[in-house]
Amino acid sequence: MPNEDKLATTDSTSAEIEATSTSSSVNESLLGQQKFKLQFSNVSYITKQNKKLVKILNDVCGEFKSGRLTAVLGPSGAGKTSILNVLSGFKASNVSGQFTFNGSERNVLTFRKSSCYIPQDFALLDLLTVQETMNDSADLKLPAKTISAEKRKIVDDILQILNMDKCRHRLVRNLSGGERKRLSIAIELVTNPPVMFFDEPTSGLDSVASLQVINYLRRLALDGHIIVCVIHQPSSRLIKLFDDVLVMSRGQVLYSGPEREMIATFEAAGFAFPNYYNPADFALEVSSEEHNKPILGLIERNKKRHCGVDKQPNEDANLCVHGKSNIQSTFNLNSHTTIEMRSNNEAQVERMLHEPCRLTSVRLRSEVNIWRQLVILTRRSLRTMSRNLIAVQLRVFMHVLVAALVGAVFWDIGNDGARTLTNISCIFFIIMFIFFGNSMPSILLCPQETAVFIREYLNGWYSLRAYYASKLLSDLPMLFICPTLFTTIIYFMTSQPDDMARFAMCWGISLILAIIGHFMGLAFGSTFDVQMAILLVPGVAIPFMIFSGFFIRIHELSSVFRPLCDISFYRYTMEALMQAIYGYNRPDLECHREFCYFKSPTKLLKELGMLGDLYGHDIFILLLWIIFFKVLFFLSLVLRIKRAQ
Repeated sequence: MPNEDKLATTDSTSAEIEATSTSSSVNESLLGQQKFKLQFSNVSYITKQNKKLVKILNDVCGEFKSGRLTAVLGPSGAGKTSILNVLSGFKASNVSGQFTFNGSERNVLTFRKSSCYIPQDFALLDLLTVQETMNDSADLKLPAKTISAEKRKIVDDILQILNMDKCRHRLVRNLSGGERKRLSIAIELVTNPPVMFFDEPTSGLDSVASLQVINYLRRLALDGHIIVCVIHQPSSRLIKLFDDVLVMSRGQVLYSGPEREMIATFEAAGFAFPNYYNPADFALEVSSEEHNKPILGLIERNKKRHCGVDKQPNEDANLCVHGKSNIQSTFNLNSHTTIEMRSNNEAQVERMLHEPCRLTSVRLRSEVNIWRQLVILTRRSLRTMSRNLIAVQLRVFMHVLVAALVGAVFWDIGNDGARTLTNISCIFFIIMFIFFGNSMPSILLCPQETAVFIREYLNGWYSLRAYYASKLLSDLPMLFICPTLFTTIIYFMTSQPDDMARFAMCWGISLILAIIGHFMGLAFGSTFDVQMAILLVPGVAIPFMIFSGFFIRIHELSSVFRPLCDISFYRYTMEALMQAIYGYNRPDLECHREFCYFKSPTKLLKELGMLGDLYGHDIFILLLWIIFFKVLFFLSLVLRIKRAQ
């Protein structure tokens, strides 16, 4: 798209001129008006790799200030992403150290409310437009009392600021790499958090798009935010846009401070800086060295600078006072657009202004009512589902196509006493298709949705209960449509009993089986990766088919395997369908041959060991299976959250 490239080039060039032409006096003025400071000392993080405990971060120390754009540099495996995960609160287990925000001890849950973390692979729902994504973000993150007109203005201002107005009605999957990065920033700007962490915001972008994104972040920093970015091999042009740098090496910090002092610090430690060399490349070369005496000297110097000096009470008090002016200030990104700092509760803000040092005990973002969250999430899920080729269109088409094929193959056999066993085969095929036709698509849809859920949940958009309930509600239409079409077509094409009560019984069983398959797919898909889930679902479900009563009659099984029949949901599904079609005193079947062994439905059920009023019992057991898989799905979401932390 040449026009888009031209616009991007023009915009990035003008933004760079604006940023680089800012005099040092203006920058010093901003330093004199610092509003926020995030300090960390003696931070360590341990994780398990290959059944061994590995120390990823080792006594890390440093600080980030508002009004400053900070780059985190270091070779691969230095711990750059880990330190962002720990500082943002996304990783809370196996973490030790001291964290202070504006001089007060950081509360992880509260800090998440006043900060955001944008990972390298920022998960988005591809089937929403940019406008819809921003609207949902505003609905979930802004207070419920915020009027629609104000939300629209906030969204319009952000899209205009980030130069995304022209693509607001484009699907997310059709965005370029730079546009996706800007959209990830736009989503978090809805609540204007004072602290923003970015993990490699320029990865996958060309030099022009990278420069454009960093300039957007610099403008945010100049407005008074704390902006921290992990950057991998920035160009010399790009590194000059950063005010501060934090250089890491093997889980330790070599340097944390102004970018302009980094080279002098390394040279003082004995490292020679070549002329006309990229400072970022120089930092990477130094941090890639073995931990010899000069490297250890840099580490100790940084610890003395950020860990060995006691905090000054007056400084913390000033920080808290400056926090007051920041809350009342406006978010000016250009001369034409102003986005006001928003707080969910005026009383909370007033209390925070009078007791500024207790900042970490106050929620800076409001929580939308759980019922409102449920409505928004259900609406969003239905919208994405309606546009999904696999989830809806192809799925419905395949149910209709296969049903027509099965109806044609087993045409008019339902009332034929000579082909009773063939009809039973048809019933078993229906069971198999309904189960796998609903479980396998659910596995494929899980990865992207789960990634979006983890990001939004950890950023405090909504509760786990709201997301879980929205999944239950939004999936109901497809769980109703597909089994209904499939069962109806086959039932009447194969001439099953012309009795609406019996049809309703068959339809009810097919719905229950579809729900079982769906939630089994969700539970396995959200717990394991796609390949593993695709292997496990058939691997677990297919053996249960042996104990359904179709391949071998239950009373013929060895006593060792008999208990497996009692837990096989196939057995209860098969039994319920046989009861619906052949049970409850159905008259003898038609027989167009001299002798039909299973002309009597009662004789057939007795032979299969399914004689008696078992339909209600079967329904009850299948409902227990639904509850089991729903609970398993909920636990899988909890497990994913714990893994992410």
